[in-house]
Amino acid sequence: MKDSHKYIIGGNRGFLNPGPDELAKLDKVQSSMSSNSKKDKFRRHCRRFWCIYLIANVVFLAIFLPVFFLVVIPAVAQLVVNKSDLWIVNAEIMNPTPTTVVMTLAAKVNLKLALAVRLNPVIFYTFVRSYGHEDAYMQIDIPGQTIKGNYTLGVTNQHTPLQNLTTWEAFVNQTVFQKETALSLYGSTDAYLGVLKSHVILDKDVMIPTLNKFEGFSITGSTLMLGEDENLSAKLMLPNPTALTFEVGTITLDLKSGDTDLVIGNATVKDVVLRPGNNTFPLKGVIDIRNILANLVDVLASQTSAIGTGDLSLTAVTRTIVSNGTLLPYYTKVLGSLPLVASVGIGDVLKNTIKYLGSDNDLNLTGALSSLIDNDKRKRGPVILDTPRKNGGVFDHDAYRQVASLKENPHVQKAFGDESPSKRDVMINSLARYYALL
Repeated sequence: MKDSHKYIIGGNRGFLNPGPDELAKLDKVQSSMSSNSKKDKFRRHCRRFWCIYLIANVVFLAIFLPVFFLVVIPAVAQLVVNKSDLWIVNAEIMNPTPTTVVMTLAAKVNLKLALAVRLNPVIFYTFVRSYGHEDAYMQIDIPGQTIKGNYTLGVTNQHTPLQNLTTWEAFVNQTVFQKETALSLYGSTDAYLGVLKSHVILDKDVMIPTLNKFEGFSITGSTLMLGEDENLSAKLMLPNPTALTFEVGTITLDLKSGDTDLVIGNATVKDVVLRPGNNTFPLKGVIDIRNILANLVDVLASQTSAIGTGDLSLTAVTRTIVSNGTLLPYYTKVLGSLPLVASVGIGDVLKNTIKYLGSDNDLNLTGALSSLIDNDKRKRGPVILDTPRKNGGVFDHDAYRQVASLKENPHVQKAFGDESPSKRDVMINSLARYYALL
């Protein structure tokens, strides 16, 4: 029968339209079947080629692990060292000799790493960058230790030979003349992060403030102690704006007038140790008054601008530096090339000198300057200034009048305002005696 299918129940009802839920279930079933099919294929693939994959992994690890431990980890460790901050907390160079010093150094390092790092003993070489670490001037032996985060390491009172005097002198020169300089450090050691070992190199320039030609140098409290072998007493101030401490030694200075080469005296400053901050030392010396008088025109010419401001210009030039009886060539050469100019107040010198001469009744300018006074005036005997009397000496009317005038002068009273009237009178009398004998 040609159209018999028409009489079959449900035969012509067409395609069924499934709903959304049925479609989702159908997709899930298909996806699961597909996934299982892929997994099965992969398992079958691995079972088939497992030997090839094993060989490939062995080859990969054989290449990767040496690279990781021998290249990557050391490179990371070196990068940590390079990026770490390092600064000098304290440095002391003490007990200098021509070939050795005693070194104390404290440096703070920030590894910027949360983990602790163990270091083997390391030798830090200190050098001048322009010369290279091969010409290091000294070495500092740091013991092995474990460091973490912000950590301070260093040495205390380590006897240190000066390995290269040329580069050491160059460093001293930079320290004296420059405002700041680099303390260059070089060292290599093994570092351990747990059981992982890396060889690291430290090569850093740590910038530190330096002496800057002793800017702020001054000479104060200058007093002429006439009649004594050492006739100059003063205080010398040397500023040290650094974190460094230098034991220098005993400095002998030539004293020159102004910016000339005319030497008018010498001075000695004993046991100089330059600590951070302003350092004040007693200065004792000799002023050659005869040489000043013999070259008075040159002296006055060199003091023209200074005298206009009420000062004397004094230049101190290092002649020698001695420590424990031994000349230190490197300090002598460097400091000897740095003239130190100080302005000394004329009024302060006169006031201090008169105070000194009036501090004891036995001290007076008559005796103190006797070597500068001719014999004829010495034979006159002591000069009487207090009251006009005839017995016991020579009365000088001019000096008497000058003393009276000085005592009433408001500038003199102001200059000696911190002294009692009786002590002030003694000082003025001493000054007037000198006037009377000239």
